[in-house]
Amino acid sequence: MIDTDSALKTNEDARALANALFGHSSFLSSIARRRPRLAADFLKGEPDAHFEAILADLKAERPEGEKTPDLMAFLRESKSAAAFLTAAADVAGWWSLEQVTAALSRFADAALEISLAHLLHARMKVGELAWPNGNVQPVSPKLAQNCGYFILGMGKLGAFELNYSSDIDLIALYDAERVHYTGNKTLKQCFIRLTQELMQIMETRTMHGYVFRTDLRLRPDPGATPVALSVEAAETYYHSMAVNWERSAMIKARVVAGDQTSGNAYLETMARWIWRRNMDFAALNDIAAIKNQINRHYGQTQSAFRGYNVKLGYGGIREIEFFTQINQLLHAGRHPALRLRGTLDALDMLAMDQIVDGKIHKTLSNGYRFLRTLEHRIQMMNDEQTHDIPDDDNRFDCLVSFMGYPDEASFKAAVMEHTKAISTIYDALLPEDDTVRSDGYSEGDLPATLERLGFDDPENSAAVIEGWRRGRHRALRTERAKRLLEQILPGLLDAFSGTENAGSALTRFDRFISQLPAGVQLFSLLQSNPTLFQLLARVMGLAPALAEALGKKPDLWDAVLEPGFYAPLESEEELREKLEELLDSAHDYQDILDIVRRFVAEHRFRIGVQLLESLASVRESGEAQTRLADITLKALTKRVEEEFAAKHGRFEDGGISIVAMGKYGGGELTHTSDLDVVFLYHVPDMDSMSDGDKPLMPSQYFSRLGQHIITAITALTPEGRLYEVDTRLRPSGSQGPLVVTLKTFADYYTGAAWAWEHMALTRARVILAPDSMRQPLIDTIISVLTAPRDADELLRAVNDMRGKLFDQFGTANPWAIKHTRGGLVDMEFICQYLMLREGNRAKEIFHPQLDESISRLAASGALTKEQADRLHGGHEYMQQVQSLLRLCLGGSPSADEAIPRALRTTLCRATGASSFNDLKAELIRRQSDIYSLFQTMIEEPANALPATDQG
Repeated sequence: MIDTDSALKTNEDARALANALFGHSSFLSSIARRRPRLAADFLKGEPDAHFEAILADLKAERPEGEKTPDLMAFLRESKSAAAFLTAAADVAGWWSLEQVTAALSRFADAALEISLAHLLHARMKVGELAWPNGNVQPVSPKLAQNCGYFILGMGKLGAFELNYSSDIDLIALYDAERVHYTGNKTLKQCFIRLTQELMQIMETRTMHGYVFRTDLRLRPDPGATPVALSVEAAETYYHSMAVNWERSAMIKARVVAGDQTSGNAYLETMARWIWRRNMDFAALNDIAAIKNQINRHYGQTQSAFRGYNVKLGYGGIREIEFFTQINQLLHAGRHPALRLRGTLDALDMLAMDQIVDGKIHKTLSNGYRFLRTLEHRIQMMNDEQTHDIPDDDNRFDCLVSFMGYPDEASFKAAVMEHTKAISTIYDALLPEDDTVRSDGYSEGDLPATLERLGFDDPENSAAVIEGWRRGRHRALRTERAKRLLEQILPGLLDAFSGTENAGSALTRFDRFISQLPAGVQLFSLLQSNPTLFQLLARVMGLAPALAEALGKKPDLWDAVLEPGFYAPLESEEELREKLEELLDSAHDYQDILDIVRRFVAEHRFRIGVQLLESLASVRESGEAQTRLADITLKALTKRVEEEFAAKHGRFEDGGISIVAMGKYGGGELTHTSDLDVVFLYHVPDMDSMSDGDKPLMPSQYFSRLGQHIITAITALTPEGRLYEVDTRLRPSGSQGPLVVTLKTFADYYTGAAWAWEHMALTRARVILAPDSMRQPLIDTIISVLTAPRDADELLRAVNDMRGKLFDQFGTANPWAIKHTRGGLVDMEFICQYLMLREGNRAKEIFHPQLDESISRLAASGALTKEQADRLHGGHEYMQQVQSLLRLCLGGSPSADEAIPRALRTTLCRATGASSFNDLKAELIRRQSDIYSLFQTMIEEPANALPATDQG
């Protein structure tokens, strides 16, 4: 028995209302059990006064120093009070439908306002945002008055039509010109984080429940934009990319929280985009398409009853809303009075302006009130966001009683009377599309089809696909693109279903096509080559980095159709011939830059796919990436030199040299590697001038030439970037000149370089050099590496440098393959230390590739066979893991959870592990082995050395 009974003994009306509520709603009963005094007060009447008191509490100043969890608890208790009061006022008939939905919407506004104020206050308090008028204030909605940030309520919230258990659709925007931001990040980052925190306050479920589920997907291009946008970015999107259904969505937009001045100014600007004087034919077709998609709702018919969706079903709420909005879009350009948010208000105005006749107005208005009331009763029973008439007998009988009908027959008759009349009006609005899908991929069948195919969240995936059909992305704005998409959709979804996370693959494909300028070319390609579906699914499901590359350059798919795509990458000579042939067709220097970028992008994609599909080992992949970079650098440098020489001439017997360092020098490039390079030059006469129209001295000439080469590699052209370049390993690092002479290079490494710079030099590899310079350069490098060294000084320097590196980059994360203890850096330090220590007696041990240097160190006796085996095995294992992580994720994951299931499977297959746990355990074991070697060979002996004299 609920404790409210004792408080209601003398109030028969209140007892009757309590019985009506508690007999039909377990949710309302639970609130009454928890808060009996509040329930008893609310059941006695005076709902307006009670509701205004709830709002007053929300709008009042919050206690100084209130923590977010305390605010969240307050909001959730307020929500339960508002929910109970609204239900009581609704069922008792104290409030009309419009009052019920307005109360729910006003509560949502107030909850958002005070939550935003709480978050703004925290940022104002630490000096990130300015106080209103420069005055410190407590937490209250006044804080947002001039903050420049505002929230638009969309859909039912914007129209004051919120459901009893509705999500709230929101768009977060900010006007950068109105914000005084003094934080240490960017304004964009500030408001993105604020928006994320606001959503957490609203929707996180705690012991007190939740306030509202939130949905930010109505913002411009939600798959590609952050959760908070500048008004400038939003306006640019709407005026250049948005489609007509987005205009329809903006009809109901209203500023529900934040800076009202900024928000209303934005909406005034958008009004010119929403309301157009004339509708063109394409826009009318878009509206017809929206109507037809709604007509194909969930496979239901006019005879459907149990399980009927009162929102999306035949003759349901959505049809009334679309009827109203379509008429608004068609006519409000010339009838400004029609620019209303509320459905019932707009229907009234349509009748007043004689756009719809009185009978239609009455039928739709009455039907709307009936169906919204039914929707609320369905949702009140268990506070569930559902719109379906229950199939279950007990819940169905409860709903019939809750609606006040004596039996199923009378209830069904009422529902069918309204829905049939609504559907008749709606079907007459625009002609039906003849291309009805009946193959399981129509809007109605799609969620069930996706669930059968194994999609984890079929409703969300179906929404993504319907967004495609409505032309949400630029690539899908043409009818031809939409038709082609429909034709490939079954094969596409079937392929995605074969991945380990079909929904993620679909979402990534959505982001992919959102970046396409047009879709016809890609969709035609897939239609003609259905074998590409499986590869597309693998890339989208497993390799976000590759998928991103495809999004930027969709024509990479053309390369897949080349006969040798899956064959090992050609030799350096064959690659050089292919590239030179392409470059011979270039029209100008800009054309050269673009041709090289296309060539490299295609081959890097090819190498990545081969690694992904286990057609190439990590070593083969690294060598192929390095080979590609070598021929590219050589070909591009040649063209840059020619372009530069056209103005400044050349030096006889002089030229520039490029030395590869790091992973590049070692032939171990991964998908995300930079190119570590050092530039040198040589001319016989340092006092000479170049022989061009604008002659330069050697140092000036080659410094500019080196910068031109870097620019040619890194410049962002319409075809993208080629590589990132790192020149910090040059003599004197970033403080030294970009290009140095061979003599400067030799003098520096002989007399001024640190031990760690000598270590880095062990991976040096000459990429190109004039004939007169190549051998002297190689001899210089060997001479530096094989010079006699004080063993103790070297040991101490190597250990100190490793300590500094670990202090800066070290981590306990085993997936940070490079910097974790026992990772690649420790391995490189072991080998480089031993090469420098033994180089004077065994010059043959030097090799830039780590595996080869391990073998040579073992052959010379510097490593035992057992130590060499541990290093070889650890290097191969860790390179395999690192390369796949970089290929698929673009970097190192911060934790196990950041590695998708599909990637875990691929990693296990590549390493031979039987499970992901075994893979991780083996990785940690190998890292422990390597670190143990490092301790034995470097750390412990270095620590045992006598302290150096600091005085």
